[in-house]
Amino acid sequence: MPRTTSAVRWGALWAAMGLLAACSHSSGPQPAPAAHSPSKARVSQPLDPAARALAGMVEAVGPSGAQPPIELRFSIRDRPQVGQDDEIDYALIPRAAGLDTIHLAFAALEGLQVVDHGPALAAIKPVIGVPIFGSVTVRPVKAGLFTLTAAVAVESASQSVVWPFTIPVITAEGPAQTADNQH
Repeated sequence: MPRTTSAVRWGALWAAMGLLAACSHSSGPQPAPAAHSPSKARVSQPLDPAARALAGMVEAVGPSGAQPPIELRFSIRDRPQVGQDDEIDYALIPRAAGLDTIHLAFAALEGLQVVDHGPALAAIKPVIGVPIFGSVTVRPVKAGLFTLTAAVAVESASQSVVWPFTIPVITAEGPAQTADNQH
């Protein structure tokens, strides 16, 4: 009996190795399609520039509780360095009907300065889902984690509300500061 059990074990082992070898070869190059089958050309749809821009953005931290009628998304072009201006691109996206106007203002606390707001944003009768793009320029005063605050005033026939959003900004030492710290 021991001899039969040993033969069964060896047979099972060889079968398992054969299956593994077959599986590893199946991920190789695929055979060419038959000559009689028509090739299906894949037509890529051109990506909308607004959709492409939004795809590279993340959502700003909005108020907890009630859902604001707008969404704020942003992207930081480069990692901000102390003493150097950096632009933060943003998109405001209306999410509710009946908005009359949207106004936007940025502010920062200790460690971060708002250098340029860009053109004043005052969207009149914004369309649901159509992003409103802009950028704000910031200059870090010191390295660390800071918050850029956006106040979005939304007016409609029934109400006027200011919605606060925050954008986290991580700043690094500038090249000159890093070299000075090494001495």
